[in-house]
Amino acid sequence: MRRHLVVGTAGAVLLGAVVSLWLAAVTSSAPPPSGGTPAPGDPAGCVPLPAGSHVLAAIDGRIPVVVHVGRTTRPGAPLVLGLPGAGQTGRDFASYTNYSALADRDGFSVAYPTATGARPFWNVSGSLPGKPDDVAYLRKVIAAAVAATCADPDRVGVTGVSNGGGMSARLACDTSDLIAAAAPVAGGYKTLPDCHPARPVPILEIHGTADHVVPYGGSGPSAAGAVPAFLAQWRQLDHCWGRPRASAPHPDVIELRWAGCAGGAVVQHDRIIDADHGWPGRTDIDDVKGFASTRRTWAFLSSFRRSTP
Repeated sequence: MRRHLVVGTAGAVLLGAVVSLWLAAVTSSAPPPSGGTPAPGDPAGCVPLPAGSHVLAAIDGRIPVVVHVGRTTRPGAPLVLGLPGAGQTGRDFASYTNYSALADRDGFSVAYPTATGARPFWNVSGSLPGKPDDVAYLRKVIAAAVAATCADPDRVGVTGVSNGGGMSARLACDTSDLIAAAAPVAGGYKTLPDCHPARPVPILEIHGTADHVVPYGGSGPSAAGAVPAFLAQWRQLDHCWGRPRASAPHPDVIELRWAGCAGGAVVQHDRIIDADHGWPGRTDIDDVKGFASTRRTWAFLSSFRRSTP
């Protein structure tokens, strides 16, 4: 039975068997409205927007980006870029992830951009009609959001769901000079042959085994690739070797973590048993009643700083 949220209890014996089978499979093989511009790594003298949500000036004629400055945020805090899925806006992503509430609690800022089109869709593969350059656009969004919030430019993380998750992986390929880490959710569906990051980029991918839109094993309505192939590509790009450390942070979650990659990078995968397509946990940021993707992605992204190649 498919679940959009993670519930239930998995036995230890079953979990051990699933982990063993899984390991065998995966180990083969425009200017802001206010505020100054901080110098790289030094926000001194920068005056950020006040706490709360704000709309930045439109960039490239697109839907304006919403930024949220957490209540306890200070200059030099991290910035998270949150990318919505197909047909969704940045405001939608803010609503169902409740990322702004977590920013209020933990003291960071979030930017919520929207893709182009009547049914917004990120140009992950570069083949959309009109060929919108979403990488160039999101570079401008990051620059504007960092300036407006006085965030540390070395602590910019990106996450997203579905098509937005795929775009976050695209940014890991193409903007490793700007972002510290990426955490796609239900978005590890493409191995990108033209992916050449300038440095190893930490990656967390979260995916449900019962995803009917982006199937875990590939294909489906999105003609997606398999999640294990996505992970294998990033292990190769980040020069990760050996077997992962396996754990069960939740009864229905198997975490695989490849550490010791080049440049201090990590490749991590949270495999959610029987979960369907979406953002597991939705607005639960406390990770008490179930698995919370918002808290999980933030914990990962906030662990890394951008380093030079």
